[in-house]
Amino acid sequence: MHAGDLDVQGVVAGRGLWAQGQETWLRGGFGRLPEGARGPGESTSAVRGQIHLGIDWKPSEVWLVHAQGVLQGEPSSYGGRRAGLVEAFAQFRPELTPRTSLRFRLGTFFPQTSLENVAPLWQSPYTLTLSALNAWTAEELRLTGLEAAVLWKSRGDDRFELSGALFGLDDTLGALLAWRGFSLGDRLSTVGETLPLPPLASLGPGRPFAEQRPGTRPLDELDDRAGWQVRARWSRPNAAEVRVAYLDNRGDRRLHEGQYAWDTRFTTAGLELRLGPAWRLLVEGAAGDTGMGPGVPGGARVDVRFRTGYVLLSWSVGKWRLSTRLDGFRNRDRDGTAEPDQESGRAWTVAVFLQPTHAFRFGAEYLDLRAQRPAAAYSGADPDTDARRGLLEVRLAF
Repeated sequence: MHAGDLDVQGVVAGRGLWAQGQETWLRGGFGRLPEGARGPGESTSAVRGQIHLGIDWKPSEVWLVHAQGVLQGEPSSYGGRRAGLVEAFAQFRPELTPRTSLRFRLGTFFPQTSLENVAPLWQSPYTLTLSALNAWTAEELRLTGLEAAVLWKSRGDDRFELSGALFGLDDTLGALLAWRGFSLGDRLSTVGETLPLPPLASLGPGRPFAEQRPGTRPLDELDDRAGWQVRARWSRPNAAEVRVAYLDNRGDRRLHEGQYAWDTRFTTAGLELRLGPAWRLLVEGAAGDTGMGPGVPGGARVDVRFRTGYVLLSWSVGKWRLSTRLDGFRNRDRDGTAEPDQESGRAWTVAVFLQPTHAFRFGAEYLDLRAQRPAAAYSGADPDTDARRGLLEVRLAF
């Protein structure tokens, strides 16, 4: 882009799908996929659509203004909003020397930690379904604040980036992770929307967390305390890339007008290896803890230690791309109150894409997920959250 340019990008996708598993979490069930049936052995089929739209305006060589929205083709029975704003920020990037520059970003934006979501509009070029780690990021994690970064390029073309951010509006980060558990999908939450929580016994009338209002709002400020993130990145073009970050949202764990401020902190790390012109290997993971509640002896609270990661191998030649990914995740209950929040699971995904032109892409994907959610049994539901899904997609990008 040049100074004065206005760039509009979009993705229009239509999907036919078959899914097997429990009722989706988007309808308040214990299912881990965006679609589901009535039980572990039952299946459903559907047609869905998505529209992603992004606008970039560059008023000068050092300024960029970005906004992105999404329209979800979901049934009216689903929770959340059908359309909304995903990102909106202004960026200032002055050059200090020919090899060194600064970057300041102010607004609402995804943390630049994902090695998977590297296509425009926070899309993945590898699979239709995101990993458990990046699906959680898409649903619950956005930074709203100021990020400052130093970028430096060596004479050998190695690139280094070191950044820090102060942010707010992410106090409920951890609610979905602890009460629902990890999911797999590609749904980007929007500013101001409220997402459903599963029908846990502890959320019912007269139970420990009855004051939690229905659903959780992923982008919300409750305790007027700023969180922070530090991040480092090294890359060598056509060879390798490493990303490491640490985030602490500094939630005060208290109840604020029907929502808890969760205290969540975690480390993410990722490695990408470019194995020749056709192959890419991605390894990415996160580990940390989240919790809420008073933390006094005998008091109801939630304390969960979590970890998740994936390995993805992708082959691309000409118009074809084939990718396979292995996911794993685990939550460990550390509070011993209310229902247990532990879980463990693994998933295998394979996707193939054919892109005959720059604008059109055809895709097919199969996902197999094996996981248990013991808390479901305390609410009279089946703890078996195994799921399978097949997808066919036609995508137009402009």
